[in-house]
Amino acid sequence: MRPMTKLTAIPVAFALLIPGMLVAQAPHTPADGDIVVQRDCLVSLIDEVEVPAEETGVLKKLPVELGDYVKLGGLVAQIDDTVPKKQYEIAELKLNKASEQATNEVDIKYAAKAAEVSQAEYEQMMGANSNVRGAIAEITLRKAKLQWEKAILQAEQAAMNFKVAGMTAAEAKAEMEAAQIVIDRCSIESPIEGIVLEKIRHEGEWVRPGEPLVKIVGLKRLKVEGSLDADQYSPNMVIGKPATIVAQTHSGQVSLKGTVVFARPEINSQGTFDFTVEVENRPERDSWALIPGERAKVTIHSSQPSTMRTTFTGFPR
Repeated sequence: MRPMTKLTAIPVAFALLIPGMLVAQAPHTPADGDIVVQRDCLVSLIDEVEVPAEETGVLKKLPVELGDYVKLGGLVAQIDDTVPKKQYEIAELKLNKASEQATNEVDIKYAAKAAEVSQAEYEQMMGANSNVRGAIAEITLRKAKLQWEKAILQAEQAAMNFKVAGMTAAEAKAEMEAAQIVIDRCSIESPIEGIVLEKIRHEGEWVRPGEPLVKIVGLKRLKVEGSLDADQYSPNMVIGKPATIVAQTHSGQVSLKGTVVFARPEINSQGTFDFTVEVENRPERDSWALIPGERAKVTIHSSQPSTMRTTFTGFPR
């Protein structure tokens, strides 16, 4: 056999590469009943939040940098909590004192015994006076009776003080819980899992409730928005249907699965209605498969069952 020359090897090699190229570039093949959206659809964010301050004070710490990945509930900022911590300590001391008073029945027991003794003294004097008329002066009897009544009132006061001590303990506990809430609100946590996109405030600055501190975006869930011709399709044909999203990115073609989570029940002036597909993104190498701002092709599998539980009427199916 004649050896293969460079000139003959080139066409052969090119022919061998063609099938692989065709496979790599082959688009998603729609099935019967699929709706292929002709216009490119826009990929955008679902989870995008400017995390606000919840208390007034000095921003003591901002332990995140641009590009940092934060988990749900991760610390992104710390406001000075010196004052609420002291308030917590004061409330705790008040609680301990009130709890001790609310569990100590010594005053109640003593007041009850004192009332018994005063009653016995008065009854003894009355008995002596009944045996020998005038043995005990009238003024002495009145003083003895007053002492007995005083002892009874002191017993009632001791019981009331015991009850108030329990209420004071409950009040101190509520003050502790309120101080703890403020302390917790000074620690700002991320409400989503995502990437720090912007540091709006800096350490040492004075912040107030509602002022944004950092901006975080989540890339695990994305939405793809497009529109369909209302002459051919209706919103209830696509709502809840599974969909395939295909995008051409810098790393090649990406295909992801999603669901049509919304279809606007109104037709715009162009004769179309808007829809939204929610897609679960996936990490690839040091990035994500799909990036907000990219354009994608959407195929809605309208022949497959819907995953939504309600219709446009608002009544359960």
